[in-house]
This record gives sequence, structure tokens and C-alpha cells, in this order.
Amino acid sequence: MKKFAFLCVLALSAPAYAQDQSRLDAAQAYVETPVQQKLLDDMFSPAGVMAQLGLTGGQLTLEQQETVAGIVSEELQSMKPSIVNAMVEGMAQSFTLEEIEALTAFYSSPVGASAMSKMTPFMQQTMTSLGPEFQAMQARLIPRIQAELSK
Repeated sequence: MKKFAFLCVLALSAPAYAQDQSRLDAAQAYVETPVQQKLLDDMFSPAGVMAQLGLTGGQLTLEQQETVAGIVSEELQSMKPSIVNAMVEGMAQSFTLEEIEALTAFYSSPVGASAMSKMTPFMQQTMTSLGPEFQAMQARLIPRIQAELSK
């Protein structure tokens, strides 16, 4: 009886495993597309890091900003394999096989590749324009958190 139950569980789990493996394979293919790899490289570049961190102003000199961005960029590059693995796992868990394949097809098309090539400058512009607001919010946030935690 135990052997039968085990075989039933095994038989029922095989299609789920195959579907999961198909999604993992599709997610891996998506992440490995040239357009996705370029997006990651752009995000991890010193210029991308500067935009993400809002280092385009504030109290640091341009030289200090570039130094900090270079250090963060190097650290992010060293994490790229882990980030890619997390993206693949997350994508396989979050999307259906059909959705992953549709995303891959879109971003591999001329229109999708063009849209993706504009994503980094779009995000850099957005983050740069919000930089002063984020700095002001951080200035308000820290005292509020400290006051709340000291109660």
C-alpha cells in the first residue's frame, strides 16, 4: 500500500516538475536574451548606479559620486550570477510558461528591443528628477523613525 501511494505521488508530481522545469528553462532563456543582458549591464554600470542612487547632486563632488558609483557597480557586477538566478527563479514562480514565452517574444522583437533600450535612460531620468524629493523624504524619515523607536 505504501509503495502504491508513493508511486501515485511520484506519477502526479512528474507533470508538475516538468511544467516547473519548462518555466525555469523559459525564464533562463528570457534572462539570457541580449536585450535583458544589456539592461542588467546598463543598470550595473557606474552611470546606471549613479542614477539609481540619486548621486547626481547632494553633498558629494562629481569625483566622489563617480568613485562611489564605481565601487557599487563593481559590487553589483560580482553579484550578477546570484541576481540572474534569483530573476530566473522568481520569474518561473510568478509567471506562466505562456507569459514568459510572450515576454521573451516581445523583448526579442524589434519593437520590444527598442522599448527595452529606452528603459535605462527613462529610469535614469525619472530617478534623477525625483532625487531631491527622495533626499527631502529621507531627511524627514530618519527623525520620525528615531522618534517612534525611542518611545
